[in-house]
Amino acid sequence: MKDIGNVNRCLGINFHQNLEKGEIFLSQRSYAESVLNRFGMSECNPSNTPIETNCNLTLPARKDEAKFPFQCLIGALMYLAVSMRPDIAYAVNFMSQFNNNYTEQHWKAAKRILRYIKGTLQQGLLYKKTGADLYGVVDADWGANSADRRSYSGFAFIFAGSSISWEARKQRTVSLSSTEAEYIHSEKMPSLK
Repeated sequence: MKDIGNVNRCLGINFHQNLEKGEIFLSQRSYAESVLNRFGMSECNPSNTPIETNCNLTLPARKDEAKFPFQCLIGALMYLAVSMRPDIAYAVNFMSQFNNNYTEQHWKAAKRILRYIKGTLQQGLLYKKTGADLYGVVDADWGANSADRRSYSGFAFIFAGSSISWEARKQRTVSLSSTEAEYIHSEKMPSLK
């Protein structure tokens, strides 16, 4: 085995290390910029949020699939969401449910995520020596999806000042109360043992 020094880039992730401060900053700026270029959004106006607050998209009766590369966009965004950007995890998960049936309205909502990324290209994960223990945060809504009344839930584990694991997903069953939505989510949480 040969030591080739500090890593600078691996799997589309840029590593910036400041060993004096004990910090490592991870970002996917280069990959995000390539996604913006690929979908013609490199000069777009940034958005403050990846998805509208009350986004009421539903499965359409007809398909506009031939017109828009929706699935390609969601796939590119999914890589960002699972590897480096917990801030877009919910929005990308929400939009992915329309992969097989979407319209221009869905395409515009997915492009809003790109507009958000345009305004947050400099963001990444900063890990530093904090001395704090690992902790997790979790939440679930109660039937916020107006189409099927299923709840969304999510979690994040924080260590060294930043997220190390996160997820946002739609629950498989309809919850009859907010307590049930929280309970269903807690059963699916990964174990730290």
